[in-house]
Amino acid sequence: MRQKPVNDTDWAQCLEPPSLLTWPARQMVPLSGWLLRFTGGLSHRANSVATPDFQGDDAGEAVAQVERAYRARGLAPMFQVTSGTKPAGLSDLLAARGYAVVSPSLVWTADVDTVRRRCEAAAETQTLDEANDGFDALVISGSHSPADGRERLEILSRIAVPHVRITVVVQGTAVACGMAALAGGRVGINLMRTASPFRRHGYAKHVLRAIADWSHAHGASAVFLSVEEANAPARALYESAGFTHAYAYRYYRRD
Repeated sequence: MRQKPVNDTDWAQCLEPPSLLTWPARQMVPLSGWLLRFTGGLSHRANSVATPDFQGDDAGEAVAQVERAYRARGLAPMFQVTSGTKPAGLSDLLAARGYAVVSPSLVWTADVDTVRRRCEAAAETQTLDEANDGFDALVISGSHSPADGRERLEILSRIAVPHVRITVVVQGTAVACGMAALAGGRVGINLMRTASPFRRHGYAKHVLRAIADWSHAHGASAVFLSVEEANAPARALYESAGFTHAYAYRYYRRD
């Protein structure tokens, strides 16, 4: 049986590697143990440096190389810093170079069986491994902008591991959706969206139940997702579905 992580650092080291597979950037370039991710500049995770390890001699010079690489692509340099980031003093180094923290976020995890107990199944749920209009429309309308939504759908189209799109339908209308992908024995959840007229009616929990059912069928015992610290309604939803804190992360960006 896989040993369960016991602290923030363990959780970050456990879940960040599968996250690279469940939310893949358009281009990924290794640098001294870091991984530079380039997409279209909108999704933070897909346009930032993953920092699980550092094998170089000079972190300052490595940061300078990152800055040149991102500027050459017309992107602001950005680092994702977790409790498992290496070197340990990277956040201080970035702050000294003028980087600012954006989108403080949390990663939460839950046992699949717990989510199945706490979330009821919907009367009509579409479980598909291919694009569909209702799902796409929910993602685009629920993102920060149409361009942001399209970039996220593009990321979804590149996922190579087993994955699924879930859409809850009410009287022929797609009202809520989510996406799940299986990597490293765990299922990462992204693109949770509910159309604004249908929020706070339990439809997001129907999506989570369908994802948990799919995860169970594919042999996964745990699911995980990211939520911004400031998003109180989403945090309340996930807590009610059985999710608990695994670790936090910050993006450091230099405009």
